[in-house]
Amino acid sequence: MAETSVKIMQCAVTSTGLLKIDRIGVGVGVILYSNLHKTGVGVHILAPHSSTPTPENPAKYANTAIPYALDQLEKRGVKPPLSIAVAGGAAMLGVSPETSMGTKVVAAAKDALTKAHLNIKLDQTGGREIRSMTLDIETGEMKIM
Repeated sequence: MAETSVKIMQCAVTSTGLLKIDRIGVGVGVILYSNLHKTGVGVHILAPHSSTPTPENPAKYANTAIPYALDQLEKRGVKPPLSIAVAGGAAMLGVSPETSMGTKVVAAAKDALTKAHLNIKLDQTGGREIRSMTLDIETGEMKIM
């Protein structure tokens, strides 16, 4: 099976095989999937907010990554309804989860999804675990490990 791997601060769209985001720590992985179009997009976000509306790398920031991912889908004719999975936002050892950067990135990503009128189907955020997530394009099965 073909595999599309989304690296940190990147966005990738695929209509075949497996979409995978590995080693999500403080950052946040978001997968958006259209069962109707059998197309998914994954983004590995590192920071909560960009200070400019059009940063050089929109996939880096939660407030620009979600609109950017939706735009990538729209360019391929894909529109909601979408299934959404979110993972990450881990707190580093010695850092309080309430004040961690991971908590801020998760909050910003969820806020961007809410503004886009998208509901999260699968959510594993917070804690201290490094996670990975996958989407099987053919079946629509999303997993967070």
